[in-house]
Amino acid sequence: MSSTQPVEQVTAGRDEPADGVEPTSTPGPGGPAWLRDPRLPTRLFVASVLLACSPVVVAVVRAIHRRWIPTSDDALFAIRARDVFSYHHVPLLGLDSSASLAASTTLHHPGPLLFDVLAVPVRLFGGHAGLALGVGLINVVVIVITAVFAARRGGPLVGTAAMALAAGLCWAMGSEALFEPWQPFSLLLPFLCFLVLAWSVSCGDLVALPVAAVVGSFVLQTHLSYVLLVPTLAIWALVGLALILRRARRDDAAGWPRRRERAQQAVLLSLAVGAVCWIQPLLDQITGQGNLGELLGNASPPKRTIGYGYGTRLMASVVALPPFWFRPSMNRTLLPIYGWTAPSRLSAATALTGLAVVLGGSWWLARRRHDLTSGRALTTVVVGLAAGFATAGRIPITAFGLEAHVFWWLWPLSVFIFFVVVIILVRSVASRLPALLPVGALAVVAAVFAGLAVPTLAQGLSPNIREDAIPTTRAVDAQLGQLQGKGPILVDPLLKSRLADPYGLALIAELQRRGISFVAKDPQLVGQLGSARRDTGTKARSELFLQVGGDPRPAPAGTPRIVDHQGLPGPELRERAQLIGEITDYIRAGRLRLNPRGRQALTQHGGVPSLLDPTALFAYGRLSDLVHHGYLDLDPGWKRRFERYAQLEDRWDVNTVQLYLETLPTRAGAVDLVR
Repeated sequence: MSSTQPVEQVTAGRDEPADGVEPTSTPGPGGPAWLRDPRLPTRLFVASVLLACSPVVVAVVRAIHRRWIPTSDDALFAIRARDVFSYHHVPLLGLDSSASLAASTTLHHPGPLLFDVLAVPVRLFGGHAGLALGVGLINVVVIVITAVFAARRGGPLVGTAAMALAAGLCWAMGSEALFEPWQPFSLLLPFLCFLVLAWSVSCGDLVALPVAAVVGSFVLQTHLSYVLLVPTLAIWALVGLALILRRARRDDAAGWPRRRERAQQAVLLSLAVGAVCWIQPLLDQITGQGNLGELLGNASPPKRTIGYGYGTRLMASVVALPPFWFRPSMNRTLLPIYGWTAPSRLSAATALTGLAVVLGGSWWLARRRHDLTSGRALTTVVVGLAAGFATAGRIPITAFGLEAHVFWWLWPLSVFIFFVVVIILVRSVASRLPALLPVGALAVVAAVFAGLAVPTLAQGLSPNIREDAIPTTRAVDAQLGQLQGKGPILVDPLLKSRLADPYGLALIAELQRRGISFVAKDPQLVGQLGSARRDTGTKARSELFLQVGGDPRPAPAGTPRIVDHQGLPGPELRERAQLIGEITDYIRAGRLRLNPRGRQALTQHGGVPSLLDPTALFAYGRLSDLVHHGYLDLDPGWKRRFERYAQLEDRWDVNTVQLYLETLPTRAGAVDLVR
């Protein structure tokens, strides 16, 4: 195949050129001269790359401008990224995995590459701006890599199609996920990139091989939900490459020695970068916790999984049924709290059959045009779907039930399926059109998706939905300087305030930023913070307690309070107290009633406290919940008072924070070495 021969002239089964780059099709007939200018499609492709990156850039700049602070689980990434440059706490593993809940031992995500990548921006710009900037850079880099290798497969047409779909994935994720270090979000664009790289390697692109080794290692190490997907796709990519090389040896004996040499160099380079990527987990296996061995020992499916039948129905919800990967699927699918229910077996089977028909028709089009590149893309889709079905069926049911975020790899997989079908359809007609037209149309799609992705949106499960806690976190952080010299501080109570509390880990991150050492006793917390921070009973000098809002677990009696941040200003605090008094009298008079909707909820779910007990109603925000759900039968005047109470109570409950510091008895060996 010559360097200028259009792909339409390639006979079925022929392999790619020696460099793995498919020549682009000729510009198409007809139209004015400017419409056939070969430079314009390339310029539109470059513009589409900028468009696809723009939502990420805007989201990062906006986060830094508004002084975003990582709260909840996001704060762990700031802590561990700082640890990369520490002496005592260099991370060798990823974070503690929720898979531990279904296993007999503590399991970690395989490796710390995400911390390693974030370490430099966090070191240079701090754990707030640096974290957002680092995640944004990861996403921009993988978008550019996706663009480059998609263009290597089919020129500006395929490259622009990839950017249109990448911008679409940014839109589906929402702006706040684009700088979100939480793995279920921060891996979506990298996994889409890996799918494109696996396709490229299977087409014989040797340049893609070491890049795929790095990106695949990054995705695989960072979250266990990819433990079947990445290796399976990697095996397919290597099989496809081997077939290309075998045919090259058979069909081009003269050029084979040079190609064999280039293949050997690419393989050696890939092995070298892969070894570098896996040094830390291998060191842990030899000298530390032996996490890789534990993962292999727990490789069999856990006792309680969702099963392949239900897993297939869940997959069908994203890859084969509307709204597919479009909004608001990521914010609703798999979440019964939002009214989602799994499709029936018949609906799922029908939808997946329809998907199979679409993929079969695409294969027929590719084969009719002798388009090996598109054929390899379709095979990548099939392999990805097979690995996806295997992954879905093995998802464990933990103490928290079915966790939706472990299925989010479905979104980039679904985007890639759309991408492959689109490029096959477009390439089938592109040769009859000026090249500018299809490229221009795809660039417009990229622009539309990019524009839609810019407005602020935090998805329902993201730690970034706790935006309301950031001002309070900032105010409390400013008062932690008084803890200088009090370390090592035992921080376990900071994580025992309430479920999904946004403050505990954020306060630990601020302790670390200030150089105040801390330790932990709880094995799970030690797993998150690093084994060198385990308190053996002699390290901690003091213990820090956190109370948030109406937390029923107070600090020990007599423990000095060092921070008192009220979630409401004085006038609103007095208004809240007045409303509590009025509502208490209303309840004690026996006037509080459920409406029909509330009675139905009580019958179906139970759990509604006694409507005659104001203490039980005010505890844990139960009365606010009844108001928000619209379960109460109230006249207009009292409805306004109850709604105002619920509004004030929500703000007070989230933003009222107290910290207490208890000095522990002096113990031998309590030295301030752990920072």
